[in-house]
Amino acid sequence: MDPRTLLELMLSDLEGAPELYRPTNFWQTGLEKVVADLRERGFAEFRRHPSATFFYAPRYAPVSRPAAALSRVFGVAGTPGKLISERIDQVPVARAHHATVRALDPADRAPNLGGFSESTAGAPTEQLVFDGRRFSRSSLNYLRGLVMLKRAVPDLDVSTVLEIGGGFGTLGEILVPRNDGIRYIDVDIPPVAAVATHYLREVLGGSRVLDYAATREHEKIVIDEIAEPATVLCPWQLPRLTGSVDLFANFISFQEMEPEVVANYANLVTDLGARWLLLRNSPIGKPNVREPMLRHRYLEFFDQYELVDSDAGLYGQDSEGTVSEVMVLARK
Repeated sequence: MDPRTLLELMLSDLEGAPELYRPTNFWQTGLEKVVADLRERGFAEFRRHPSATFFYAPRYAPVSRPAAALSRVFGVAGTPGKLISERIDQVPVARAHHATVRALDPADRAPNLGGFSESTAGAPTEQLVFDGRRFSRSSLNYLRGLVMLKRAVPDLDVSTVLEIGGGFGTLGEILVPRNDGIRYIDVDIPPVAAVATHYLREVLGGSRVLDYAATREHEKIVIDEIAEPATVLCPWQLPRLTGSVDLFANFISFQEMEPEVVANYANLVTDLGARWLLLRNSPIGKPNVREPMLRHRYLEFFDQYELVDSDAGLYGQDSEGTVSEVMVLARK
């Protein structure tokens, strides 16, 4: 199914979805803007949409226009202009994040992260090139989290990865192409679920992504019966997912939900038997939510897990001026 038709199908079904699986306050305005951009501009260059860079395709360069202006003042070709531009566009921060991955990834342990270079699907403008390979803030955040996970759990063995709130599909792009037999399941609200389906199909190939249209009428979605390496579901389908997963990941999106919504998801993830959790959260929470999702809430809702490691510096630093905490939890 083409992405525009898939988007409209998801949005139509969203109207009848239970409240716990609908966008929360944080995403109400975002949903309207993202949908409007996709309807007007299409999916081919979604990473250039203003709504994408604000809501689900983070970038290191939120102030690129001032950087460009200063570069013109000081000379585009001159060293001062380049240094100012790079500093404002946070290139040194990105370079440090890449260096962390390169230096600390235990390459002899699974999952394999080596050789990753981000796709140009979606016409990104926020990519940076290090060692001849492309990276973005999204991919470097995930890569650093995965490196921390690999170091915290030396005997990590992952076949099935479940993510809630996977953005445009970065985690699937990192894991699936270089890890034979791995299965990635992304659960997200529309319209982002439609974007992730489109992106993963561009990256992995259309036949390797199971979309919402193929599963929307299934009373049960059996994990072991999924043949495709990547699957995109909508939140109200999660209770129908049966089987077990090895790793559950959530990078920030729980921060954008109310506590009762996260508690419901935590129960479903626990019921699916996830052995490890990889979580990224803000120590101060997100605005426009009734009650911030702070660290103690994660530990409370995932009470069948114990904290293995956490970091708010090397792996958790985000862009300049912001910090996230990355946590690894293991089933008790």
